[in-house]
Amino acid sequence: MSKAAHLSRGRRAAFRILSSARERDRYARELASEVCAAMGLEARDAAFARRLALGATAACGCLDDALDRVLDDPRALDPEVRDALRIGAYELLYLKTPPQVAVSQGVELARAASRGAAGLANAVLRRVAEDSVAFLDAGDVPERHRIAVSRARRAGLPTWLVRRIVDSLGDERADATLASQFEPAPIAVQVNPLRAEGAAVSLRGDGARPLGLPGSFAVERVAELVRSGAFARADVVASDYHAQLIAAAAVRPGSCLEVGAGRGTKTFMMMAHARRREVDRVHIALDLYEGKCRANEQRVACSGLGSIKAVSGDATDLDACLSGIDAEAGRPVLFDTVFVDAPCSGTGTMRRHGEIPWRLAPQACDVELPGLQLAMLREAAGRVAAGGELVYATCSVLRAENQGAVDAFLASPEGEGFALAPLSGALRGAGPAYGAAVWDLAACEDERGLFQSLPVCGGFDGHFCARFVRV
Repeated sequence: MSKAAHLSRGRRAAFRILSSARERDRYARELASEVCAAMGLEARDAAFARRLALGATAACGCLDDALDRVLDDPRALDPEVRDALRIGAYELLYLKTPPQVAVSQGVELARAASRGAAGLANAVLRRVAEDSVAFLDAGDVPERHRIAVSRARRAGLPTWLVRRIVDSLGDERADATLASQFEPAPIAVQVNPLRAEGAAVSLRGDGARPLGLPGSFAVERVAELVRSGAFARADVVASDYHAQLIAAAAVRPGSCLEVGAGRGTKTFMMMAHARRREVDRVHIALDLYEGKCRANEQRVACSGLGSIKAVSGDATDLDACLSGIDAEAGRPVLFDTVFVDAPCSGTGTMRRHGEIPWRLAPQACDVELPGLQLAMLREAAGRVAAGGELVYATCSVLRAENQGAVDAFLASPEGEGFALAPLSGALRGAGPAYGAAVWDLAACEDERGLFQSLPVCGGFDGHFCARFVRV
């Protein structure tokens, strides 16, 4: 029997996921289930494959740094061999797999990629194992940069991004956030109140536990719900619990313009809470892409929760986006609630989306995204009715996109007629069923009422939300 036959199935699957993601320009997380199913992996092996593939993706820049330090010519390395070495290096640096296991399995992965690569892999991975402590401690960089670089390497993130996170959150909260980077993110779903009985059957099979928001559950094995057809029937949607809280807080009587609706996860959740609370409302969902608008309308129609009108267009020009609606009304339409779910860095969700940190750039986080977010807020303000509310949300932990955007908006001419209000206050009149949700919101609010959750170990994702009231 050849040595390659001893390669574990989970590692072989992780290698296929990485290679397929690179060759097909797809996200590793999107391909993981497909590859594991095609290989017929059992649940334990599939979970290990996902952890290896997603972890190696999330830390790819740091892994390459560790590998390139011991390679004679990094540019000459075959891409498939690099995929294999990244998995071995990830095990050595971040999973603390015993070196003899990580090296031998990494060698077999490299052999599977290229028969002549086994010797190179053996030498390189042994060097990575020997240097692992010094590499993570950043002993090779000047002392004035050592703390920042070590933080970045231990979290598998770019150093510039870690500096932004520390500047935004402070040392203690930043360290707690960075420590969660390789931990699995918990999964939550929101149940369609019209299908609660059917969804309960699927959720019982998953061992779900209720969370503080009505209809919200933490689940262990989302694949079970997929197989049951619960998502396809719009019995449930998957959404981080903190995002669910924000969606629930945006539900008020009257008309709502949802900006940045995407495929409609928050649309569904707002419709679900409106039905639970018997709140009458009209919902307009706006997104840049027509395909996402169609998907949103189809899911809402499938859910039976009511109806929406989805429109596509650039949210920095709402007059153009809403021209048809304005024409029907004979005037520019104002809304009781305008909910801006802004495009952002996604730094609060990096545990789930490992491609995020290495595709971001300082210019985007410091200038481009905050500029777009402010433009969207200023444009949205003109569509808020007297006494109405403007709700601004991101899935970022960076100050420039969050508190910075809030302050810039309030200092703008369009923001002069608005005042901040605590996000938790939006649910205080929703009834006793929402009491725990009010507490969960308030627990993440600062003295200004701004909501900021962090993706700490065992907790849900990092989300930000500000609630403005037109005065």
